[in-house]
Amino acid sequence: MHPAPSPDDQRSRDTLLGVAFPTTRWSLVLSAQKDGAEAGRAMNEICRRYWYPVYAYLRCRGFSRPDAQDITQGFFLKLVTGGFIQNADPARGRLRSYLLGALGRHLADHLRHENAEKRGGRAIVLPLECQNSEERYERELIEHRDPETIYLAAWARELIERVREKLREHYERTRRSELFDALHPCLGMDEDTAPYLDLARQFNASETAMRLQVFRMRRRFGKMLREEVAQTVESPAELDEELNLLVKTLREAR
Repeated sequence: MHPAPSPDDQRSRDTLLGVAFPTTRWSLVLSAQKDGAEAGRAMNEICRRYWYPVYAYLRCRGFSRPDAQDITQGFFLKLVTGGFIQNADPARGRLRSYLLGALGRHLADHLRHENAEKRGGRAIVLPLECQNSEERYERELIEHRDPETIYLAAWARELIERVREKLREHYERTRRSELFDALHPCLGMDEDTAPYLDLARQFNASETAMRLQVFRMRRRFGKMLREEVAQTVESPAELDEELNLLVKTLREAR
């Protein structure tokens, strides 16, 4: 166990990181380890976030579409009922790494038994985006990529889209949906390609004003991204490592 930082040290590190680091690490997993409705909501969210990365990993390993669907469902069912979540320990490191290791153990057990258990009434009710995993896999598949890279790329894209959706909801709450729709493509552009002049004409504003709006959107997106990643690691040091990996993964996945 690492010694707990003093309150002053913790505040200093959080300020440097630009994010209020969660008091409870791995908040979803810790919630899922409880009983009742809170655990159910947490497990549903874990399933929503990691279903496609797990499915894409298995498809890249060479499993057929039906087998990959069955193994993925079996894996998340075991998360719920088989102790995978109950045994999860934030001190082990990153959530995505823990889940990939747990998947490896589940897959080894599946291969030993050859036939997956028929789930029947115990099947997980999937969100729509999980049900469309094969269509997405076919769109995103790039030849000559190993399963771990596919898993990482899927994890990275899921995370970015989740943060983008939270950013959109923020602009909707502040009644600026039109501004979000116009500006959010600039999140992936550099200063030379962002269409500031066109945006200025669209909103009857100065180019300087639109540059400021884009700057503010990027800054809020970055803060939300750090907060999202912080929920899946155990320490502030791991946060920077995970963010660097995220950037590297997205760059290589293009």
